[in-house]
Amino acid sequence: MKRLIAFLLSLIMTMGMCISAYASPEEETHIDIEIIEDYQYTANITSVMSISNNTASCKSNVRGFSGLATKVVVTQTLQKKSGNSWTNVTSWSKTFNSWLAIYTTTKSSLSSGTYRLKTVAKVYSGNSYETITVYSKTASC
Repeated sequence: MKRLIAFLLSLIMTMGMCISAYASPEEETHIDIEIIEDYQYTANITSVMSISNNTASCKSNVRGFSGLATKVVVTQTLQKKSGNSWTNVTSWSKTFNSWLAIYTTTKSSLSSGTYRLKTVAKVYSGNSYETITVYSKTASC
């Protein structure tokens, strides 16, 4: 019942926002929000990145189940496409002592190319945790 309530609250809070995430780097299907059904502590996670004037604006939202998740560690990695692979440009990390993490960063002076944001979240419940990785849609400059 707690999971259902947390899911419904998460869905209501994200309605009207243009949020995208990829479940894995191989997937090419766009989804509006990554609903986590196979995890114990995590309700949903999003990874969003846009580029304007050679500056990437990056945002990661991680929502654990209130009352169950105790801490969220978010690592963002801005990646640039290089042939058929991706290379890391820069990374940021932040710890949130809460069930909710909203992490926003920027990177300026990007060279021309195609970029994406990789978000890795460790969602804790006490000493136990689960790790989830999602990718944003690509953007170019």
